Amino acid sequence: MYTPAAFRVDDPDWILGFVEAHDFGTLVTAQPLMVSHLPFHLIRPVEGRPARLLCHLARANPQWRAFEGAGAEALALFRGPDAYISPTWYGTQPAVPTWNYDAVQARGHARLIEDPEEIALQMKALAFRYEPDPGFDMDAQPQSFLDAMFKGLVGVSIEVTEWTGKRKQSQNRAMADRISVAAALDARGEHAAAAALREANGL
Repeated sequence: MYTPAAFRVDDPDWILGFVEAHDFGTLVTAQPLMVSHLPFHLIRPVEGRPARLLCHLARANPQWRAFEGAGAEALALFRGPDAYISPTWYGTQPAVPTWNYDAVQARGHARLIEDPEEIALQMKALAFRYEPDPGFDMDAQPQSFLDAMFKGLVGVSIEVTEWTGKRKQSQNRAMADRISVAAALDARGEHAAAAALREANGL
């Protein structure tokens, strides 16, 4: 990911928190060249072990074959609020339109998870995060149903070797322009994008 110095984020706490908050991401592989849009579960680094990203694919999705055998390199991409930025919002001219956004890229080695018990734990973690209490109870489902479901799924675990964080939030503009852009975004109803700009610029 192209990341000029003005927009690069190296803070691991921000990066990990961003992934947890925007965990519906994109899995990218080279062989085959494919993408899948998936929910990810982040396992934070612990005791010297790097962070891992867990997800699962339908077995009918051929992308999982990229990780057969010894596994393969993969990218996981995560994006937050984004917005079109009009040059008319700047006090400094001349200027051109642009786009503001937050994004994180994770690069790492991916391997398959085909043990139904591991996939079940991953799905329970997902349900626990998003279900109300009480909510979906996987353990209450018929075993025959679960067995059939797990046969149709393949889990993926990515051991992350490199994180890239990017906040393109008008940091290359004069402070007065940043304030003006945030106000214009709020006026247009794009409050999440305005909040991201203010946070990235300490406003």
